[in-house]
Amino acid sequence: MMYFSTGSENSPRKIDFTLIVSTLVLVTFGMLMVYSATIYRHELYGISRFRSLIKELIRIAVGLTAFFIASGIDPKLYRKHTRLAMYITTGILGLLFLVGLRNYGAVRWLRFGLLSFQPSELAKLIIIFYLASELSQEKSALKNPLKLLKILILPFINILLIALQPNLSSAIILGMIILATLFFAGVKVMYLLVPSIASIVLALGLLLAFPRNFRHVQKRLETFVSGEKHYQVKQALIAVAQGGIAGKGIGKGTQKYLYLPMAENDFIFAVIVEELGLFGAALIILCYIIIIFRGIRVSTRHFNANYYYAVLGAGITFMIFFTSAIHIGVNLGLLPPTGQTLPLISLGGSSLIVNLFALGTLEFLSEKVEEYERI
Repeated sequence: MMYFSTGSENSPRKIDFTLIVSTLVLVTFGMLMVYSATIYRHELYGISRFRSLIKELIRIAVGLTAFFIASGIDPKLYRKHTRLAMYITTGILGLLFLVGLRNYGAVRWLRFGLLSFQPSELAKLIIIFYLASELSQEKSALKNPLKLLKILILPFINILLIALQPNLSSAIILGMIILATLFFAGVKVMYLLVPSIASIVLALGLLLAFPRNFRHVQKRLETFVSGEKHYQVKQALIAVAQGGIAGKGIGKGTQKYLYLPMAENDFIFAVIVEELGLFGAALIILCYIIIIFRGIRVSTRHFNANYYYAVLGAGITFMIFFTSAIHIGVNLGLLPPTGQTLPLISLGGSSLIVNLFALGTLEFLSEKVEEYERI
């Protein structure tokens, strides 16, 4: 992996060039593909074709600022405040049911004037910081199921609130991130069975207790289990098939012409394959693989030297892995539709800013690993 030293000779800062470049490549692809995926609809409704591009550039500017701020701040500074942040995040998720913005039958956004914000995206990162802080301060919880359960109460409440929006797919993914992080942290597999079973019971209970709220989930699962393809997935697969090896070219895809719903969000990977082909898709996947393997390397090398850094890095890595893998799996027809965006690429300011802040934190942790090697 490539590093570049900055600063004085006594205390050089070794920047993880590989991680930064991979992140910037994904962000750049995101900017181009969001513009391509929205241009037709904007022209159809008489909106400036550059509207989404300008908005995306603003989001990217804010997100990259968050990245470079996070890359220069020691996460230990947040450690004392993670529990308070968890309480605040839980409160915000609860507040959604009173003043949240309803869209597509779900209450997932808070609006502040012209700006809207999705608290569930923030909750993912806050929970990762919270778990890293709590487990590093209370290592006995790794072998004590009661202490572990106490730590998991707040994250479990967050999962429940997100599921009730309804946003069951995000709740499930958050649960997967938590379980994977706990496993990396050293929690015994037997102890992970309890929260796993509890999550499954919760999901089934919600489906039975609120059938109207989760009717779309039931239909998607029934369609997937029966072997049929959901309409959106069919259109995504058509886009993928039309892309071929080299693709049609940026802006030249046709499935985004109202055939493929949410092309700039839930199915942007299909747009990428149609317009950039197998080569473009492979480059995108390669960037994610680099980031994920970089995160695993950083986390494992921190494990003995700084347990807090290790768990934090692992949580961030799992967040990127699960969200990207599930989005790509849905777009390729391997999973039922979930509504999950593709990190750093899909349209969405909340997701972009949170993910860039998380990767900025991972950049800091990567630089710290190199400091150990110099000592």
